[in-house]
Amino acid sequence: MVVALAFVLAGCRDANVERHNTAVLGGYGAPVDRSTAAPTLTDASGQTIPAPPAPAGVRPQMVRSADDAALAVWLQGGDVVASSWTRATGWSAAQPLESLHGESTGPQLASNGRGQAMAVWHHQVGNIHSLRFSRFEAATGWSVPDVLPGAMPRPEVVGAPPGQNGPRLQMDAEGNVLAEWPSGFHANEVQVARYGVAGGWTRATSEPVASAPATSSAPPAAAASQ
Repeated sequence: MVVALAFVLAGCRDANVERHNTAVLGGYGAPVDRSTAAPTLTDASGQTIPAPPAPAGVRPQMVRSADDAALAVWLQGGDVVASSWTRATGWSAAQPLESLHGESTGPQLASNGRGQAMAVWHHQVGNIHSLRFSRFEAATGWSVPDVLPGAMPRPEVVGAPPGQNGPRLQMDAEGNVLAEWPSGFHANEVQVARYGVAGGWTRATSEPVASAPATSSAPPAAAASQ
């Protein structure tokens, strides 16, 4: 049983691109109703930022990373890819954040709009599940991806919307991040981890969800080695 979790989610979405002008992104739970067109992402001057160069049928996540810059991530060829945008240069060619054996799903993206961003996604090899991340800095680009320590994400449910059990990210103005996702240990738990600009990620911890049945449990899954 997938736990229904309530968060405050600020952002705008249309039928193909998940667009956000704020730093609070990502999510899981009930499928998003995309029957109504939403406002597009704009730069600081109010001009529309065009959709990134994702293949037809692929739904990217897109954030404004500075007054006149944006980032997007999506799945392509089994990998998480990223592209960056400025008004002067347009979108860059998409580049994989990494290429690993296994399956990547549910990439989530958050930015503080001041040149910093974080991408987190679910990675599976056999029955081993992990969350991986990459940090973006305007001066240096994306960091080498790594495993989020202690994370045990819940396996995707067959037939459920993609990213149903993916992490939800919030980034503050200083670039610190809060990540929360359904626990792979128990159906009445979530896991939480925090990223500090000075110290990196804390080890993920489990917290109970009061509204979930106390006797429920999620199917077992193996965590990636830390």
